[in-house]
Amino acid sequence: MRRLVVICAILVMPACSAFVDDGPSNDTIKSSTGLMVTEASQIVADNFELISPNPHPVEVGAVRLGNGCRTDPNTLKSYGPPYTPHYQEVVLNPSPEYIETALANLEAMTARGFTRQEGIPGDDPASRVYRDSRGFAVYSIRDKTVRGEVEFTLFSSSPCAAE
Repeated sequence: MRRLVVICAILVMPACSAFVDDGPSNDTIKSSTGLMVTEASQIVADNFELISPNPHPVEVGAVRLGNGCRTDPNTLKSYGPPYTPHYQEVVLNPSPEYIETALANLEAMTARGFTRQEGIPGDDPASRVYRDSRGFAVYSIRDKTVRGEVEFTLFSSSPCAAE
């Protein structure tokens, strides 16, 4: 679980702002990338559908706004708007076939302009991050729970998006 938090921080923070910086405003995002939460949420849902070994539609309403892209310098807590929409699913003790299919689906995202990111913490070969030029990311994390079970997380996220 600790790796999941570390990976989330790695993915979200560079896309939004420096650690102790107020970060981009809604207007900044609108004038730079023009990415809006509604569009970003749809892309997040679509990307997740492509990486999931169990294909099923992801309703845009199930995509969460995620962390805000701004950091309060007094509390170091994130707030928004803008936000980083994301969607994830966690599978407990998945079959080897499930993991193989997920990893193949992640690798297939390279045909859509995603590149695998190097330097991800941890040494599990099933933990991978892919990012496209706009800052959308898809990734997997395999970790052990305190009970010794395998927890496999698939995640799709967006760069900062304005409301």
